Amino acid sequence: MGKKNVFSSFRGDPELIKLVRTMKLIIVFLMVSVSALFANVAAQDMKLDLRVEHKSLIEVMDLLKQKSGFSFIYSAAEVESVTGITMDVRDKTIREVLDIALSGTELTYTIESNLIILRKVVAQQQQQQKRVVTGYVTGQNVKDTLPGVTVIVKGTSKGVTTDIHGKYTIILPDGDDVVLCFSFIGKETKEVKYTGQKTLNVKLSDSTEELEEVVVNAGYLKIDKRQLTSSVTTIKMDDIMAPGMRTLDQMLEGHVPGMIFMQNSGQVGATPRLRIRGTSTVMGSQEPLWVIDGIIQEEPVNVDPSQLNDLDFVNLLGNAISGLNPEDIEQIDVLKDASATALYGTRAANGVIVITTKQGKVGPPMVRYSFGGTYSRRPRYSDRTMNVMNSAERVAFSRELLEKQMAYPNKNTWIGYEKAYEDYRNGLLSPEEFQDATEYYETLNMDWLDAIYRDAFSHNHTLSFSGGSSNAKYYASVGYNRSNGVLRKENGDRYTANMNVSLNFNRFKAQFKLGGNVQEQEHTPSDVGLADYAHNASRAVPLYNEDGSLYFYPKQGGYGKPWFNILNERDNSYQNIDKNSLNFSAQLDYNILDDLKLSTTFSYAISNTNEDVYHGEDTFYCLNLAKKDFKDPAGHYESSSWMTATLLPYGGELKRNETRNKNYMARVQVNYNLFLDENHDHLVQIMAGGELSSSNYTGLNKTFRCYQPERGLLVGNVDTEKYKTYINWLATDQNARGVLKDNLNNQVSAYGAINYSYKNLYILNANMRVDYSNKFGDRSREKFLPIWSVSGRWNVKQDIMEDVYWVNDLALKASFGYQGTAHSTQSPKLQLTKGELNGAFGEFSSTIKSFPNPDLAWEKTMNLNASIDFSLFNNKVNGSFSYYYKKTTDAFLNKKVAQVNGVSSYAVNEGTVENQGLEVALNINPINTAVGGNRKGFSWRIDPQLGQVVNKLINKVLETDKYDPLHDDYTYMDFLNGSAHVSGKPLNSFYSYEFTGLSQKDGRPTFARVGEEYFADYVDMPKSKVFTKVMRYSGCRVPYLQGGINNTIQWNGFVLNFNLAYSIGSKIRLLKLYDPQAKSAAVEPIQNLRKEMVKRWQTSGDEKHTNIPGLLSASAYTETLTPWWNGEPYAFAENIWEMYNYSDIRVVSGNYLKLQSLNLRYVFSDQVCKRLNVSSLYVSLSGTNLFTWSAKELRGQDPTSQSGSSSKINVAVPATYTISVNVAF
Repeated sequence: MGKKNVFSSFRGDPELIKLVRTMKLIIVFLMVSVSALFANVAAQDMKLDLRVEHKSLIEVMDLLKQKSGFSFIYSAAEVESVTGITMDVRDKTIREVLDIALSGTELTYTIESNLIILRKVVAQQQQQQKRVVTGYVTGQNVKDTLPGVTVIVKGTSKGVTTDIHGKYTIILPDGDDVVLCFSFIGKETKEVKYTGQKTLNVKLSDSTEELEEVVVNAGYLKIDKRQLTSSVTTIKMDDIMAPGMRTLDQMLEGHVPGMIFMQNSGQVGATPRLRIRGTSTVMGSQEPLWVIDGIIQEEPVNVDPSQLNDLDFVNLLGNAISGLNPEDIEQIDVLKDASATALYGTRAANGVIVITTKQGKVGPPMVRYSFGGTYSRRPRYSDRTMNVMNSAERVAFSRELLEKQMAYPNKNTWIGYEKAYEDYRNGLLSPEEFQDATEYYETLNMDWLDAIYRDAFSHNHTLSFSGGSSNAKYYASVGYNRSNGVLRKENGDRYTANMNVSLNFNRFKAQFKLGGNVQEQEHTPSDVGLADYAHNASRAVPLYNEDGSLYFYPKQGGYGKPWFNILNERDNSYQNIDKNSLNFSAQLDYNILDDLKLSTTFSYAISNTNEDVYHGEDTFYCLNLAKKDFKDPAGHYESSSWMTATLLPYGGELKRNETRNKNYMARVQVNYNLFLDENHDHLVQIMAGGELSSSNYTGLNKTFRCYQPERGLLVGNVDTEKYKTYINWLATDQNARGVLKDNLNNQVSAYGAINYSYKNLYILNANMRVDYSNKFGDRSREKFLPIWSVSGRWNVKQDIMEDVYWVNDLALKASFGYQGTAHSTQSPKLQLTKGELNGAFGEFSSTIKSFPNPDLAWEKTMNLNASIDFSLFNNKVNGSFSYYYKKTTDAFLNKKVAQVNGVSSYAVNEGTVENQGLEVALNINPINTAVGGNRKGFSWRIDPQLGQVVNKLINKVLETDKYDPLHDDYTYMDFLNGSAHVSGKPLNSFYSYEFTGLSQKDGRPTFARVGEEYFADYVDMPKSKVFTKVMRYSGCRVPYLQGGINNTIQWNGFVLNFNLAYSIGSKIRLLKLYDPQAKSAAVEPIQNLRKEMVKRWQTSGDEKHTNIPGLLSASAYTETLTPWWNGEPYAFAENIWEMYNYSDIRVVSGNYLKLQSLNLRYVFSDQVCKRLNVSSLYVSLSGTNLFTWSAKELRGQDPTSQSGSSSKINVAVPATYTISVNVAF
């Protein structure tokens, strides 16, 4: 079978076709913009018109740059005094214009390619009388000549600049103490004393301050982009900063090609999921590795990977960077391929995100303060995102149920209109009173969204200090963020403090960093389900009684007692998450020789995370546990019966989850540079190091009952004879006894890299790392799996295209390597959880926590990458195109084993996962007249990003024998929700029942291949075969194409930035319409319905116009609850109502285009700042998640956070509006 085209998934999806057409229009628009750039690319014989009056030479050069496309190199000291230029020329070449402009000055020029270099004329007779020095200025490689270097005699304004070949000639004044200063953008300034030499050649080293924009930080080393052989996306924090977003990971959407971004909740502290170039593992963690300033960051809580990988799991505990203030970040580098990530070893198979924090800069002390105030808008029933019945529609639906004499499953839960109807039937209400009650419920329109949600205001403050000299620099900051969620009683506080000190003394450099944060979050427990209740509660039910007190009503599972009110649940329960961390790192560098450097790094970090989930004794949750008013077998209420059955004698329940992490890392590294020849054409760079790291998670999970917070952390005692059920719970439930956690991971690593460069034209690189951990298997060949990569780069422009003026840079890159991952929860040894004394056997008992798995090998990922980087048309179009292919073999999969082994499943190496895709990153500058610091100039920059990921599991062995215990025991719900792994399909693929229409007779839904005639076929099939025959493949829950189009427009101090993020390829279920567990078609009175139900089937013939089932009679509905397959081992659904919720008619496109961020900033001019006695000042207005275009079939359902596959409706990501101020002194 040949490989499918990576774009084959585009076919057949109307919504996808529409979005593709839209993308085509955008691409055409971009290409039109690019074509306009050719008009700006000039050759030396291009004819120009120029008219200026009383302009300075700098202003004239700015105008010439706009008209011709040439760039100028000059010494400001030499040209700033040339003013008063007036000329009016027509149809002249650039040389003719320059001759006129420079006439009468001491300046001359040379033109090389697209560069014009200005310098002073040196008279021949002066050179003969004065001391003259000539030389070349280069980089560390002598072949890397530097044009435009400023050479100045220290203490004077006398100076020159180097020509296109890096050559300079300068006349020195008389005196013995003459010092020459050499300075260039991106290089360290160098001072050289004149000692009488006639030739002085100088090498300039890279500047750590000024080269930031051309340096990629890979953690273990920093690489000049011009020598980069791997696939890395570099982002400046200033380019993606979105006021109103709390953490960096939320700001990355649409900015990184090949990164899939998924945010399934808008709650405070909710952590998005990031996938870099697809998913390489099935059972392991799929999250990228976070690195800050070269130090790997540990997650605050060691969450099970299966939970993190669950697309419906809302992670409120945060990740490794949730405590980092975005204001402290300078740069982000996303490492993607094997060449970029190999040095990080076994933890880097999912990609690495390297964060570089801000450092001090040379200069006087600077104090900067930033403030952001953010308004978050709550949902409203008028929003298109809400598609539920109003109170009149809901009462009409109830009236129809009652008129058709539909049986309700439990009259004890009747409230609202149904209760009024029952009272009228029983003579408790007169006709007039019933009519008044009906009108009340029809017009009530209870605003649950206002009761449960709120418009929220949040604020953020950061105060930073920086400065220093060339020998010592510092940066320090403190920050505070208050995030108030749109759910009432939900908020978060974050306090941060950081300090970074850099020291530089000759051959010795040191850097010390200290940081800490405290985070406090307050939520309502997830089981209360505030958002789900707000969306699903009937608007014909009140929240308060007429006297203003809370209205309590009976709820299913509450023994018919009026115990429930959503505000009572919220106000008497909480979920508090408190986190704090402290980290310290030190890096010491010593240059043993000019080309030999020794580096040592040490880091230590501690973190604590405490999660408390509390339900008060007056909540429905605790009243259910308490079982007060419990009936004895005779149906009588007796206190003794209640005492015997209760699980909560009094008080409330507190669940406490404490996690502590301590980790350290020590690293020694040597870097050596060696030129192999005298001309310095061949350069070899060698790096080798060793690393020791340890991470230890400890903690306790425990549930306390009879907890009374008003009396302190006090858990009361009870009579062991009277409360037997409660005492039994205390003795047998592991959470009641408490579960201690202790997870230690020690690791020793060795790594190395070698880099070869020929004239900086051809670059080859090889990386290798070997890890050994106490988590690895017994077999010696599995203990040390080398992770390695090879890569190369060809700088085409510098090699064979130097004369192609419209190409500024062109390079080809390729890499190949292997990565490996070890299973975090498997061990070569048997792991037991020791239990207590077993009363029946009189011996201590233990349970198996982890079955010994000595033969479990590594997951191995082969990674291939090919890229082309380019810069065209005087650097107006920059970008890269990349193709990658990843294949993971021996992927971990769970296999069912017989219970006689003591466990139900076992991890084996059986899967193969394949990922491939294309990435496009562009930076286009179609218009730029804002040159030379001209505030009134206009510039427009477009940054389109596109990344495709095609992912599939290609050789998973399917079940062949229904009794084979060694294969996965998938349920039909695993196929419906996308957690079953099927060969040839992407991970997170899901299936649906094939809807064939509504019955003409009664409007019930019908489906393909579920008739009783299939019994003979299904009885001999394995379960998975039955499921895939009954169901049809619907698609993948994860998109395969995401990206963004970022635009920045500047004019007269105003900066407008907006980012359009798009997502293509995912499928999403509509929210559920039916409760499969309901015993009747008559829904509970508290339950609201979606407006779709208004268009339900009513009579024969409606099935031609609607796909919403009708209301079945009581007998017909009861018949649907016992389908023929009930009780069979291959049962593929509970009933037809569950099948309808999970049918293909309820699956729609999850594609969307979103205005992810919009920011308008005004930067005050230097003159205004001077009058205000500040260094800089700007104010901005911004918004995030402002609008989303998605499939009309969603009817307002949020495609990013709300899915019918989830058991509850999540909080949608809210729109935010922020005003910001940033001032420096």
